[in-house]
Parts: sequence; structure tokens; C-alpha cells
Amino acid sequence: MKIKLLGFLLALMVSTSWAQQTQRYYVVVGAFAVRQNADRFVSMTNVKDHPAVSAFNANRNLYYVFVLSSANRQEAYNLMIKLRVETEHKKAWVFAGSLGDAPPVKEPQPQPVVEDKKPVVVEEKPAVVEPKPEEIKPVVEEKPVVQVEPRRDSVAVVKKPAGKAFRFRFLNGAGNEVPGEIQIQESPKDAQYQAFKANEVVYLPAPRNERGAYLITVVAPGYKQKSVNIDYKDPSPSSAGVGPEQEFIIPFDLEPASVGDYIEFNHVGFFKASSILTPESQPELDGLINLMKENPNYRIVIHAHCNGKNTRDITIMGGSQNYFGLDPSNEKRQKATAKDLTMFRAITVKSYFMTQGITESRMKVVAEGGNAMIYPVTSTVSGRNDRIEIEVKKK
Repeated sequence: MKIKLLGFLLALMVSTSWAQQTQRYYVVVGAFAVRQNADRFVSMTNVKDHPAVSAFNANRNLYYVFVLSSANRQEAYNLMIKLRVETEHKKAWVFAGSLGDAPPVKEPQPQPVVEDKKPVVVEEKPAVVEPKPEEIKPVVEEKPVVQVEPRRDSVAVVKKPAGKAFRFRFLNGAGNEVPGEIQIQESPKDAQYQAFKANEVVYLPAPRNERGAYLITVVAPGYKQKSVNIDYKDPSPSSAGVGPEQEFIIPFDLEPASVGDYIEFNHVGFFKASSILTPESQPELDGLINLMKENPNYRIVIHAHCNGKNTRDITIMGGSQNYFGLDPSNEKRQKATAKDLTMFRAITVKSYFMTQGITESRMKVVAEGGNAMIYPVTSTVSGRNDRIEIEVKKK
């Protein structure tokens, strides 16, 4: 038993080691459903020392255009931050996984070999089947009973919610879906609204107003907010087609909210009601640190935000030196205003940068409190208000 367990653990260690060795990190600047569009984008993309290449992501059925493929995760994040600050690729991101060629179109070629074998097998079967004609009858008699019951069950499962189905797609400049929220009202004067996640199928009942229309407000972090009217009775003028669930697909091409050298982080965040960074925050922050080391003339302003303007119980680092994890023995707990919480958060980021060799004179902190929320406090994605924005200044 011990030998088997040891063998299992050894195999697990080998497979884990192999996975780590083969893991690749791609710095992606665009994603396309059509290969010709990806190839065209490759020819237009010019990143110094990093030629663009396209490859197929089988999981998402998209062609990714990337400028770096590396086994070193931090190298990928370093380049991603550099692209966001110094190039037009403000939405570059790191994809961890594997990319390859699109599935080959000519798959029927091996089939003739299989077809040749099938007739041989079929010829042999009649001899076996002939002496057993009676065995087929009881199977046939049982089937009608089995077939009727699943159909009744499947009708109950397929039952759809009341109302008309919609999918509101948020798309960035590269054609990729962006997370966000749709807010639905019958009139801009309404004090309340219905909120749904973007890019998912939602069912809406008919509006009660005479116009038969809904006011749709688009809210996505880092993008300009916009509002449009959708005709409920005939959504086709606003639609890009009908999806697999017979939903009307309503696309929104989003415009960046801020043009300039503001860095939007995908994974930088804090533990709830605290100034302590999550472990996922480190690669992106380290990428910015690397960029500042390469460019001594860069200065940054750290803008810290939180969800809501209320006073709350918070956790701060205290005597802990662990910037990316909880350390209950050294942390401090206290009451703080929203402004205080965001100041602690900005100072945490600044302090970490200083431990990595960035001088204090190159950094300023701004505590925004809850004054620049991108989502309402009660929104389903209000947690994204807890964030850091970095303004890069070049002197």
C-alpha cells in the first residue's frame, strides 16, 4: 500500500513539474474570430523588438495576436505594463495557457481507411445475428416506455423564463468582451433600475410605458458610460442577430474613459475592508516597478478608491511586512472613514514600491475615498470600486 502511495505521489510531482515547465505566458494585444482579421492586425502591429504573431485559442475559438511568448510569468507582466504605458495597446493582457494552430479543415482523409473496414465487419454480423432474432423483440417492446418519460422530463427542464431574451455584449476596441453591468429603466426619471451582468442572457418583461422601450445604461470600468433606448417590440434595429437561445444580441462598442498614461490593472485588489493586497496583485505591480527602474524619469501618482462613502471597521498592515497576504498576529483593526481607508491603501502600494527600490520622491498618493466609484454601491459588481489607478508622468 505504501509503495502504491509513493508511486502515486511521485507521478503527481512529475506531472506538476512538467506542467510548470510547459506553462507559457502570452502578452496578447488583440483577439479575433476571423483569421484574416487577425492576420491583418498582425501586419499593423508594431512593437519594438517584439514582432506580432497570431495563434489559435481552442478554448475560446479565437485567434490571439501576441507579441511575447515566455515561460517566465514576470517577464510577460513586465512587457504588458510597458505596452499599456508607452504604446497604444492600453488593453494588452497576459494569457496563461497554450496557443496553437487552428483545427485542420481536412479531417476526412483518414476516414476512407475506416470505411474499408466497416463492410468486413458488417458481413460477419449477419451470421451472428440470424440465430438470435427473438432477442431483439423484448428490447423493442421496452423502448416505447423509456422514450415517453424522458420527453416529459426534458420539457420541464427546457422551460424558459417569461419575457423576451436579450444578450447585451460589451466589446472593447479589439472586439473582446468586457465585464460590466447593464442598468435598465423605463424612464431616465425613474429613481430605481434593474441591474444585470453584461454578456449574459437576460429575460425582460414588456415595459409598461407607452413607447414600449427601455432605457439601457452601459457601465464598465475604465470605459465611458453611455445610455441608449431599445425598442422592446422590435429590437432588430439595435440587434446584431439572434443567439442560440433565441436571444437578441445587442452589441456595445465601448470607448476608453481616460485617454493618457493611466494604467488599468486587471488583478490588483485588496482583501475586503482592508489595505492589504491580494496575492494576485503582485505580478502587475512588479511589472510597473520594473518599468520605473528602466525609466528613472517616470513619476507616478497612486489613486486609491473604495466602495461607498461610509465609515467602517477596517484591517491595516500594522507591523506586518506581508503586503500580499493576511497576517493576523501583526495586523491592526480600527474604524476608518472611506477617505482614511483609501489613504491606507495608497500608502500600502507606495511602501511596497519603496521596498523594491523605488524612491519615495518619485511617488505621490491620492485618497479618493468613495468619490469616484465606477459602479453604484448596491451594484452586483460594486466590489470593483475597490481599486488602484496609477497615473504615470514622464519628465
